[in-house]
Amino acid sequence: MADIGNPGGFDIATVLAGSGVTFLIAAGITRYGAQFQYTTAELYGVAGATFLGLGIVFGVILLLAGLR
Repeated sequence: MADIGNPGGFDIATVLAGSGVTFLIAAGITRYGAQFQYTTAELYGVAGATFLGLGIVFGVILLLAGLR
């Protein structure tokens, strides 16, 4: 059977997993953020930049492997 792609434009499982990770990071920063030398906003920024970087690297790897 042919792959019809993703007609919704996004993968529900990916969105739910990403949201779950976001909530876990938010809860961790809220709970343990005072133990770090950074402010809460800086911790969110570092977490966001880390996930953005990982996403870009993973996307480039998929492109180079010919999987996307």
